[in-house]
Order: sequence, then C-alpha cells, then structure tokens
Amino acid sequence: MDAEDPLASAIADWQRKHRIADGDPMIAALELVRVYLQHARPAADGQDVQIPSFEDFRSTMELLDRRSKSFINQASDLVAELRRFGQNVERLNRVRLTTLVVLIAFATIIGGLIGRWV
Repeated sequence: MDAEDPLASAIADWQRKHRIADGDPMIAALELVRVYLQHARPAADGQDVQIPSFEDFRSTMELLDRRSKSFINQASDLVAELRRFGQNVERLNRVRLTTLVVLIAFATIIGGLIGRWV
C-alpha cells in the first residue's frame, strides 16, 4: 500500500475500524476499484489521468456482477453434479460389495458340494 495514496489509507482505516481481515472478499473488491482508478483513461489533452465517470464505473461494476453471477451459477451446477457423481459411486460400491459377498457365499457352497461328491 502506498502511503501517499489517499484511497489506500482510507481503505486501511476502514479495515481497521471494522476489523476486516486482509483476505476478505470486500477487500478484493476494493482492490479492483483501486486498479480501475489507477488505470483510468488519459485525459484528452494528455496532461492528467481522467477519473472515470460514475456511469462508466457503475456499468463496469454491473458487468462484473453479471459475470460473477454467471460464474456462481456454473460453479453451483458443477458442485451439484460432483455430489451426484459421488452418491452414484457410493451406490455402485455398495452394489459391488453385495455382489462380491454373494459370489463368495455361492462359491463356498458350490466348493463344499463339489468337495463332498469328489
């Protein structure tokens, strides 16, 4: 964090005031805002950096929100499928164990009957 950056110092004060950890998702969102402001378009006269308008910033944040919602939906679908896959594997393992026990019992009975007759 740059000591001369007023946004960074305000964020640090806010973080200390509310006891927000460094890895908090809100801090990550504020880092995105800081990056957005640092890489703002140069002004038309080339003298200074032009701060984006509120509408530009809002449209960027709305786009980020839409994309994150899409990602969240896809991730939750993937998690649901993985859980279903895990349940199917458990069911198959139970069926395999039952089949194995039945086959062992059947082989033992057949082996005993063959041993008596031979």
